[in-house]
Order: sequence, then structure tokens, then C-alpha cells
Amino acid sequence: MSLSPPCFTEEDRFSLEALQTIHKQMDDDKDGGIEVDESDEFIREDMKYKDATNKHSHLHREDKHITVEDLWKQWKTSEVHNWTLEDTLQWLIEFVELPQYEKNFRDNNVKGTTLPRIAVHETSFMISQLKISDRSHRQKLQLKALDVVLFGPLTRPPHNWMKDFILTISIVIGVGGCWFAYTQNKTSKEHVA
Repeated sequence: MSLSPPCFTEEDRFSLEALQTIHKQMDDDKDGGIEVDESDEFIREDMKYKDATNKHSHLHREDKHITVEDLWKQWKTSEVHNWTLEDTLQWLIEFVELPQYEKNFRDNNVKGTTLPRIAVHETSFMISQLKISDRSHRQKLQLKALDVVLFGPLTRPPHNWMKDFILTISIVIGVGGCWFAYTQNKTSKEHVA
């Protein structure tokens, strides 16, 4: 299969094989393309997203029929593909929340180009090389890797300073109200005595 951009390195070959596996999982009718309803079903059922709209539109954009080559082009031009070891470790710690595997990732030089292998749950790689024996950790890692491979890097929602301001004011008012009630109660007791 000739691809654009071409597959040059061994990492590219592993990534392509993983993307072909992902494509095969998503292509229910085996017609060579992922249609909108197939990706919607995959996102909701396999990836367990309740609201798949944002993910869905990011995956398909204007293309309603995604081929392996489309997935390959999207992957090669994605930000995640170019992640360094440090970027991948940050993702592992902050988003996957499995910092206990940082040393294993570092020892195996896991970069963005390695994530498709994790996304397809390549058992020999996950257990033998990354030494992740806990099944639930492998599943969590696989789902999070699948997410970044298909949809790009995760972003945290922007910080809402207005919400913080209102919360601070509420706390100040609450503490002030408690103090006022305490002083009124103390004054009342003194007056009665």
C-alpha cells in the first residue's frame, strides 16, 4: 500500500499497523471506509463517551468516509505524533494518571509515535516491554491513547476566574455572617444576664 506521507522508519511501520487495526475495529461493514454512523457507534460504545459530538466532528471534519490513508495523514500531521518523551510522560502523569509507569516509559523511550501501539493494546508491547501487568491499567492506558491518537491532545478547560471570584465572595459573606451571628448571640446573652 503506497501512502502519502510514506512510511520510512520502523516506528512508522508499527504506527501504520496499529492504525490499520484501529480502522478495522471501526469499519463495521468492512467496505474500506469509516462512515459517520460507524465512528459514532465506536466512540459511544467502545470508547464509552456519552456525548460524542465534539470528538466525532474532530475525527471526520468534512470527510464522511475515512480510509486508512486518511487516518495515516491525520496521524502524521497531528501534534501528538511529534510528542517527545517528556510530552508523553506529562500526558501519562496528568491525563492518564498512572505515574507509577513513568520509569517504564522512560526506559522504553515512549514518544508520541509509540502511542498507536498502546492504543490497539498490543499485548506483547504492553506487558513485556512496558511491564504493565494490571489489566485495568492497560485498559485505561489503551483508551486514553486511543483518544489522543484519534482526536489529538487533550486540553484542560480554561480556568474560570469569575467562578473563583464568586466563590471567594461567598466564603467571605458566609464567614462574616457566622461572626455577626456569634457576636449578636454573645451580646444577647450578656443583655439577658
